[in-house]
Amino acid sequence: MSSAQTAPAPEPAAAAASRFSSRRLWAILLVLAGSQMLVQLDATIINTALPTIKRTFEMSESQSLWVADAYMVIFGGLLLLAGALGDRFGRKRTLMIGMGVFTLASIAVAFSPDANFLIVGRGLQGLGGALVIPQTLSILTAVFPREERGRAIGIWSGALGFGMAFGPLVGGILVDNVGWAGVFWVPAPIAVLCMIGMVAVPESRSMLHTKLDVPGAITGTIAMIAIVFAIIEGIQKGWTDTLILGSFAVAATALILFVIIERRTDQPLLPMAFFKQRDFTGAMIGMFFIMFALMGVMFYMPQFFQIVQGMSAAESGARLMPLALMMMVFAPVAAKLLPKVGPRFMLFWAPAVHGGGALLILSSVLDVDTPYWMIGLALAFLGMGGAMHMPATTDTTMAAVPVDLAGKASAVNNAGRQLGGTLAIAILGSFAAASYSSGVNAGLEPLALADAAVDTLATGIGAAQQVLPTLDQALLAPTQLVLRESFVDAITDTMRFGIIFAVISGVVGWLLVPKRQRQTQVQWDNSRGSTSAPTSPMSLGSPAPTSPMPPGSPVPASRQEPLGSPVPASRREPLGSPVPASRQEPLGSPVPASRRDLLGSPVPASRRDLLGSPSAANGTAPNGTHRLRATARAMALQRPQKSPHALDQ
Repeated sequence: MSSAQTAPAPEPAAAAASRFSSRRLWAILLVLAGSQMLVQLDATIINTALPTIKRTFEMSESQSLWVADAYMVIFGGLLLLAGALGDRFGRKRTLMIGMGVFTLASIAVAFSPDANFLIVGRGLQGLGGALVIPQTLSILTAVFPREERGRAIGIWSGALGFGMAFGPLVGGILVDNVGWAGVFWVPAPIAVLCMIGMVAVPESRSMLHTKLDVPGAITGTIAMIAIVFAIIEGIQKGWTDTLILGSFAVAATALILFVIIERRTDQPLLPMAFFKQRDFTGAMIGMFFIMFALMGVMFYMPQFFQIVQGMSAAESGARLMPLALMMMVFAPVAAKLLPKVGPRFMLFWAPAVHGGGALLILSSVLDVDTPYWMIGLALAFLGMGGAMHMPATTDTTMAAVPVDLAGKASAVNNAGRQLGGTLAIAILGSFAAASYSSGVNAGLEPLALADAAVDTLATGIGAAQQVLPTLDQALLAPTQLVLRESFVDAITDTMRFGIIFAVISGVVGWLLVPKRQRQTQVQWDNSRGSTSAPTSPMSLGSPAPTSPMPPGSPVPASRQEPLGSPVPASRREPLGSPVPASRQEPLGSPVPASRRDLLGSPVPASRRDLLGSPSAANGTAPNGTHRLRATARAMALQRPQKSPHALDQ
């Protein structure tokens, strides 16, 4: 877009929203919430199907982790680029393309002939999901006025929680009745409905001339893939393996290049100016760490119910319902409470509920025969914490950036969430795999199994299916018990580890996030993020906004100049400097009528002698003293005066 074609400055949010009726606004929200729910549903629906997939393809623990992380790595790595694509080419258009890619990739995964094809297909699903998710939040931000946006984000977050929590239930029902491939047929009908509903969604794009930061996208994605690969494969290959060390080196190099590129480019994928707002920074860091508390439970509890307690896929999904219901019910409620209690309250107590309520209970009581009411209570606490955290985080981050950068801000918001979830699964999963392997080796030692069999059993529950049918019947039951107990110990260890990250999230929320919610959207002077005049009085470190004073109002004391104070250098004219042409009057030109005194009119009070002498008051010619005083007064009146309604002139 050329400068001559640059669109006019965006309207205020309320003015923009006034173009749409209330009915259409909520129709738009329904379509956006459904679109992002579809993507989140597929991110967690795999968890219930994973035990069956592991047995079908005889996967190792490393491969099973890649089934989840292949999706999340590509998803998180391309979110920033996808947000910029939406800002430049149109958010609605990008969303619809992403929906098509996501649906086609899902259908392809359903026909996977082996584990590698399935993992690649999951990566393509992540590409489609990355094109969808940033557009939903940026369209919502552009359409809804600030005073209604909190409620809309609450519903949007509730749909996100619905997708995350109901995924295992839907997946379990499909696995039991259709097979593991059935979970990948789900997106097709939902995507069709969302595509039809797109008729109500307006097209929107950034008012700024948006460039695509392709080098930043490439280096950022390489860094993310390399670090996740090193973490997942490091447990199996060893941390000193050449491939693992090389992956860490590639990740570090790509990350350094990414930071250099983002600092130098005119329109970066990750504007560093976002992080000048403390509330944005605090919300993003808190969200990153809270994902460690959430994703560990979401990833391992379906496997616990099926592998350890012997339930069907549908039963394991149903047992996660307390988490789903609490997120659905409390997310809109938390959004309504946010303006009253403030984001600091939410982002401090949500991790406390996560860590103290959910993870502490599960890590303390979880065992092979733990009664469900204890597990259900912990899952309810987990859902409540998520419902408190998501709306507060999303509202805080999106209000801290201008509407024109909503696409990038939405992408950063979702990228932070996905990066946290991806690293959570990689780190916690690798930690659990190491704990499981150690437990299996120690537990099977008294049984005197062959070393090759023990090594295979220690790689994971899925790989154990290769060995269990070959064991002697007398050794089968003790071996299965060791495997289950080692798996439970690995899960509880990861949950204790997750408590640490929940504490970090709460501390960051308390220290960096303000008590009160922003009342207006931040505005910047330019796309690089000059925040010289934020519109919100809540902006940390910014001066209070000024408003024009009514005519005739006194000048505030803070803006008065002491009597006799020198004229500032910026307002002086050099001695002997010529009078500007705009202030010159042609020689011999008549005095303008506005400056004449009517014949016989008395001298105005403003021009009378300050001492009130009769000669001055009567308009007669002043004597020598009066003439000097009149001349002094005239010179004083010609001195430039400071406007009482402007701070800088």
